[in-house]
Amino acid sequence: MSSFERHVFPRIGKTPSDRVDSAAVLNVLEPVWLSIPDTARRILQRIGAVLDFAHIKGLVPEEVSLRSVTRGLPRQSRQVTHRAAMTYGDIPAFMRVLAALPPAVGRDALKLTVLTAVRSNETRYATWGEFDLGAGTWSIPARA
Repeated sequence: MSSFERHVFPRIGKTPSDRVDSAAVLNVLEPVWLSIPDTARRILQRIGAVLDFAHIKGLVPEEVSLRSVTRGLPRQSRQVTHRAAMTYGDIPAFMRVLAALPPAVGRDALKLTVLTAVRSNETRYATWGEFDLGAGTWSIPARA
């Protein structure tokens, strides 16, 4: 709601919903599109939800398509942020710290992830049917 109070209401807050069109939404997004892109995308989604609701309730006679709004805005650059990684040499000490913690599902899942070098989602979505404890194998199926 704070993003609406800060960015939407000052520009179109008093505009009747049946008068909000793509140009009005573009006017809201232009100041924030490049400076705070995540907020701008959420604002666009929320305005779309409000207008969809207004259409369903009969307050807006025609559905407003906001798909073209982003075409009127400059391309947002995606900043790649890399996560910090633990060095190979630090892993034994880290595993000792984990082993000293009280038993918990999260602790054990983290140990499994480290020991098998899989992505965290593979551990999170693993099922018991994927494990053959007798053979000591984990068969990870392809996920769509």
